[in-house]
Amino acid sequence: MTTPIIIACCIAIPLALLSIPLIRSSLAKKRQRVVEKQLKESKQVTEKEKIRVYLDKINEESRNKYRD
Repeated sequence: MTTPIIIACCIAIPLALLSIPLIRSSLAKKRQRVVEKQLKESKQVTEKEKIRVYLDKINEESRNKYRD
């Protein structure tokens, strides 16, 4: 009775200990993908913001040009 339990523990404990680094690395990769996605989205927003500012500048120049 105790021999199968000891054998099962000898198999289960190392497997559990080996799975911890695998789980941590997969979580780290997932976090990295999320951060990269956020950076990519923020770059797109920044690009849109640059375009908006540029268009506002052109509009303001044309308004000033035709006011005079």
